[in-house]
Amino acid sequence: MIKRPFAATSGFLLACLPFPAALAVHEHGLAELAHPTWTLGLTAAATLGMLIAGIYLPRKIRPGRLALAASLAAVLGLLVPRLTQNPALALLLLLTSLAYLMRLWWPGQSRRLLLDRQPEHTARARGAAAGALTLWTLASLQIRLGTLELAALSLSMLIAAALLGEWLRVGSARHRRITAVVLAALGLAGLGAALWASSWWEILVAGALFLLISGAVLPLRWRSHIHQVDWWEPVLGHPERLLAVTFLVLCLAGTLLLALPAASSQPGSIGLTDAAFTAVSAVCVTGLIVLDTPHDFSAFGQAAILLLIQLGGLGIMSFSTLAIQLLGGRMSLRHEGAVAGLMSIQDRSRVFATTRLILLFTLAWEAAGTIGLLMAFLRHGENLGQALWRAVFTAVSAFCNSGFALQSDSLVGYQQDPWVLHIVGTLIVLGGLSPLAVLAIPHLLAGRRSRPVAVQSKLALLTSAVLLASGFLAILAIEWDQTLAHLSWSDRIHNAWFQSVTLRTAGFNSLDIAAVQPATVSLMLVWMFIGGSPGGTAGGIKTTTLAVLLLAVYSAVRGRWQVYAFARTVPHKTVYKAAAITTVALAGLVLAVVAMQLTQSIPTRQALFEVVSALGTVGLSLGATSMLDGVGKTIIIACMFIGRVGTLTLFMFLSRRLAESSWMRPEEEVDVG
Repeated sequence: MIKRPFAATSGFLLACLPFPAALAVHEHGLAELAHPTWTLGLTAAATLGMLIAGIYLPRKIRPGRLALAASLAAVLGLLVPRLTQNPALALLLLLTSLAYLMRLWWPGQSRRLLLDRQPEHTARARGAAAGALTLWTLASLQIRLGTLELAALSLSMLIAAALLGEWLRVGSARHRRITAVVLAALGLAGLGAALWASSWWEILVAGALFLLISGAVLPLRWRSHIHQVDWWEPVLGHPERLLAVTFLVLCLAGTLLLALPAASSQPGSIGLTDAAFTAVSAVCVTGLIVLDTPHDFSAFGQAAILLLIQLGGLGIMSFSTLAIQLLGGRMSLRHEGAVAGLMSIQDRSRVFATTRLILLFTLAWEAAGTIGLLMAFLRHGENLGQALWRAVFTAVSAFCNSGFALQSDSLVGYQQDPWVLHIVGTLIVLGGLSPLAVLAIPHLLAGRRSRPVAVQSKLALLTSAVLLASGFLAILAIEWDQTLAHLSWSDRIHNAWFQSVTLRTAGFNSLDIAAVQPATVSLMLVWMFIGGSPGGTAGGIKTTTLAVLLLAVYSAVRGRWQVYAFARTVPHKTVYKAAAITTVALAGLVLAVVAMQLTQSIPTRQALFEVVSALGTVGLSLGATSMLDGVGKTIIIACMFIGRVGTLTLFMFLSRRLAESSWMRPEEEVDVG
């Protein structure tokens, strides 16, 4: 089959042909589209430029590039009225367009190699599906869509479907299984639209699902004269991609579940955007909410959230590993490496045993927490069924460090019940520490009479203890006469301790977070950024990362260039990993806060708190979550996903053993202070 460069970009542009017209109507209105006439001219120029670029890019690159540049300029021209009112947005769009054009004109050697991997029809069909899905995503962020916008989106999907049909005509004989999947997806989408769709938008949702499935399963063919791989190989062949994709698939499945009318306590669906926000928050065990969990979700919706929390907290790969063992199967080396990296298992031969131990540990503590909370809720006058469901939900949410609660005010209503606070707090600590670190505690207490404990477990336990104690003392001192003033002295101690436990990872609160002092907010930002321990259910940069960096600073101050911990030398590569993880996390934090400032009308203090809470998968909020529009929700969704998956993926990527170069280059000092 013929291979051409920029075939995927060509398909993307062809699917986006209706976009300029829809954008012009959205920005200027249908009645005023030709007044002034420049709007109509820019719309025609943008559409014509996309058409020429879509046709010529794979065959005559230079005219295609010029046409695409002209089309982007026309699109920016249509946005002039909006951009003059928002210079920051104008700068962002201009830089993004320039970066894309530079990538198109100077793709680099790696890009040129990528261009030859896919046949033209395959790449164009996949690009078209991506283009139509991009427009559908942008449309889903709008509160209301006019007839012309819906027609433009329908035309985009038809173009993508036509290019998929062209691929079926050319490649169906060579890819019978993939053809069957595409046709089955088409049939299911058509059946769903015919039986359950009550509006044109719901029909488009069915079309989007068809394009998503079809674009994902299209074959990836590497250079045919060397070797060929199936479409799933680029994912299964890389543990980092496998980890990210499993969480992404779980988020998508959760979105579909929560978008069903059965998940809502009110007639109709809660909407795709809110369903996606809630699903990602549950899967990434964050706890930020845009809807009231006990009132806006039905029993089915609450059960779906609980399932997503459990799967997201332990990870799909943990359950798949146990299933493989129970069925008597064998795990591939790649799957084994991915699970070992996810759970911080040093000895790969113990992956099955350690996974089974972690799952049993989790279920045992969740069951114990359920029993304790059940007695507490019964004592508060709830009936048995309600108390049992609330106890199960709270125990699982607490151990997975999720922060979802079946009380609208979280645990504020139980701030004078130490039994509830300490049970939930214990579950949070155990889940955030990781089972391996918790199981190491008896060996630490036994001293030399027991087997040695790994330095990682010692660092995790010590750092967590210091953070818990210092956070408790700081909150107690700062809030003693403020948010804790209405409580007795004993309840002040209980609540200060509970808030120190939950602010790093869990997202439960027994105090009004919006009313705490600025000093407490600053403390919370730092503690949320640090997060929990490796192998646990918490987010953040991890306690061991902080410990390694502090030990490196201490060694540098002492004039030593070796890092020591518990009579062991920490390798330089571990210090580099800690520095890289922290730097990337800070960079992501800055970018997300700037994006929030550019798009949301909320104070910087609240935007910063919201972003740190999402990236740290904490779930605490100063009240900004309910103020977010569609764009703001999308930013926080991305932060939650990156906070849960990004740090783990980066750590696993940095943990891969690469061959060291035998060449040593000359050293030269660089002044860094």
